[in-house]
Amino acid sequence: MPWVDVLASDEVGLATATSVEVGADDIVVWRTQSGALAACDSRCPHQWSHLAAAGVVDGEELVCLSHFWRFDTAGRGAKISMMGRRDPKGEVVTFGVREIDGRIEVEVPDRAD
Repeated sequence: MPWVDVLASDEVGLATATSVEVGADDIVVWRTQSGALAACDSRCPHQWSHLAAAGVVDGEELVCLSHFWRFDTAGRGAKISMMGRRDPKGEVVTFGVREIDGRIEVEVPDRAD
């Protein structure tokens, strides 16, 4: 799988998310409050809300504001109940992501035409 340069590192600050298009993939690149970088599919698996437009980083998770599903950097989904119970939900596809020399690169699958 090739690595593709998508953004300057300073374009994704702490607790922020942004959308990038890499070929046919619409990807959200986001940084947790502690500074960990993540990349995932742009659509929430629940009702397809766009996670950059209708999402917010809360601590170490990306939260879809449509119905409050939360995703960690590994793509695992959960929702916190009114009583504080953490219920597993659908996962979001993740992509390899790295920073090199002030740039962010995302690892995307090869697409056969």
